[in-house]
Amino acid sequence: MRVGERSSRVEILVADDEVSIAESLRAFLEGIGYRVWTAADGRQALAIFRERLMPLVISDINMPLLGGHELLLEIKALAPETEVVVVTGFATVDGAVKAIKDGAYDYIIKPFRIATIQHTVEKALNHRALILENLRLQENSLNVLRTMVNVLEQRDSYTAGHSRRVTEIAIVIAAHLDLSEEEVKTLRLAGMIHDVGKIGIEDTILRKPGRLTDEEFATIRTHPERGVQIIEPLDFLKGALPIVRHHHECYDGSGYPSRLEGETIPLGARIVAIADTYDAITSSRAYRRARGQDAALSEIERCAGTQFDPELARLFIQICRPPGGGCAPFNLEDPDQPDAAQVR
Repeated sequence: MRVGERSSRVEILVADDEVSIAESLRAFLEGIGYRVWTAADGRQALAIFRERLMPLVISDINMPLLGGHELLLEIKALAPETEVVVVTGFATVDGAVKAIKDGAYDYIIKPFRIATIQHTVEKALNHRALILENLRLQENSLNVLRTMVNVLEQRDSYTAGHSRRVTEIAIVIAAHLDLSEEEVKTLRLAGMIHDVGKIGIEDTILRKPGRLTDEEFATIRTHPERGVQIIEPLDFLKGALPIVRHHHECYDGSGYPSRLEGETIPLGARIVAIADTYDAITSSRAYRRARGQDAALSEIERCAGTQFDPELARLFIQICRPPGGGCAPFNLEDPDQPDAAQVR
């Protein structure tokens, strides 16, 4: 095997305290073109993996120092895209099934025919390639949406950075709630694209310096559904759809587009509603100057229970006005005007 050739091969880590099995796997896999590292226990395997971050790990379930299941969890924390195939005896199949639930790609039962390994390895690596390609496509789609939001915000210098600030504020609120990592991720995505539907609304309405007519405001009210139409084809943004669609609902049922009320409004939408209003009031707009934090919080307090979830409104005010003093952890502009109901 030439050095240049070896360095370009896919690397696989084999972890098994039975040296004969580890060596048999190494010899076979290297014979069909892979570069293989071996470890005699879980702790050694983890040390090698941290250094190399291989795309595939084949690990025994029962190993000294660090078991295969614990190794799986450590690997997935370090590199979620790495595929892990666990090896188990008949007596520990339940452990292998648990490993699958925790992210392992497949399991192999001892004793096994060494030749069957090739099929499992190829399937695992193909699966990883599909996941990486899907992630690449998702990132490309997100970049397109981010570009749309940037174009939208650059059409009006007053709203530049609005989506970023709304996202930051929403995440600060979320940090005080019992949300899962996935829910926070979804909230972050939704915050960045919550106004993307405004891309199809004329500048004469978005940048109008005066009060909107009823007809113009009706047009503005279409932007949540327009946003949903834009992102609906993207399956990975499915969780963000309810937040984008319902971030202008009101707690008393007077909002739009569906007139939802109370806790029938998705939690993420109730959070974004507060963040959106806070940023709108504390930022300058074409139709009025920015107001300060106190004015924004007074408005949110006044509209608690009507426009906003009262519990979230109280929480947000506590965040911005901590008992020991201090101010909100957000960037603000300086003072002057509207009420929350007129936020566009």
